[in-house]
Amino acid sequence: MNYKKILQQSIDLHVHIGPEIIPRKFTLPELLKSEKNKLKGIAVKNHFFPTVAMGNEKIFNQKNPFVINSVTLNNYLGGFNTDIIRASAELSSRPIIVWFPTLHTNCFLKGEKFEIPKEWIASKLRKKIKLRLAQNIKKLTIFDKSGKIKKEVKKILETMKQYNAILATGHLSWQESQKLIKYAVKIGLRKIIITHPVYTKINMPIEIQKELANLGAYIEHCFSMYLIDKIAIKKIVKQIKEVGSENCILSSDIGQTFSPKPSEALKKFIQLLKKEGIIEKEIKKMLVVNPNQLIKQR
Repeated sequence: MNYKKILQQSIDLHVHIGPEIIPRKFTLPELLKSEKNKLKGIAVKNHFFPTVAMGNEKIFNQKNPFVINSVTLNNYLGGFNTDIIRASAELSSRPIIVWFPTLHTNCFLKGEKFEIPKEWIASKLRKKIKLRLAQNIKKLTIFDKSGKIKKEVKKILETMKQYNAILATGHLSWQESQKLIKYAVKIGLRKIIITHPVYTKINMPIEIQKELANLGAYIEHCFSMYLIDKIAIKKIVKQIKEVGSENCILSSDIGQTFSPKPSEALKKFIQLLKKEGIIEKEIKKMLVVNPNQLIKQR
């Protein structure tokens, strides 16, 4: 398998960049310099700020790799805030990704002592950060008190449709993601990513993954689930085979100070998947074909 050639055609739809409260390996210019001619495209993510503000138009429009911008609907960006989506989308030359809340969902904060998990931060850097207690954080949910999708969430989805944005479910519970995706599809959104459903805190049942894949959502599998969260490759492969590579994407979810750079992470990911029976055609489907479908202008 020609790893270099595959990676040069690949789009990594989940890479973290700084500056953030969480220490990161790269700023945007550093990331693009490091990955020049190694990946086709990179979607950059930040839990605290809109990424469109992290580089000038020259940086965003470079060809190798090109950039997909994003916003993450945590409290830092105003939660379910349509204005931050509009502001980012108006300045982005490609469709943006809108990640639903990550740090601030009930699903994510349950059982956590702090807002940011310690395993996300290199041990020597932890003392430099003032970590907030999880119990003091405003929890974000898509549901109102009656269990229906909130009006402001519906407005978010309508704004995303207007700007052809890509929906990523973030760290919502699988029950929230299921309801959100069904409503999104109902109003005409067609570009949807279920963010690492194998993640222990989400643990979306395979039957639900299949149901949502049948509606057009892509199931994301990240190298970070293996590297940081210690999820067995065999479990990841089992889910890919059950749902089908035609319904999955691969990404690195990399950017931690202790992690390899995205192209290196994806190469290792490919090698691990190949050993467990994922063939080259399936790899290309998940790293090249499906991501290209998601970033299309229309």
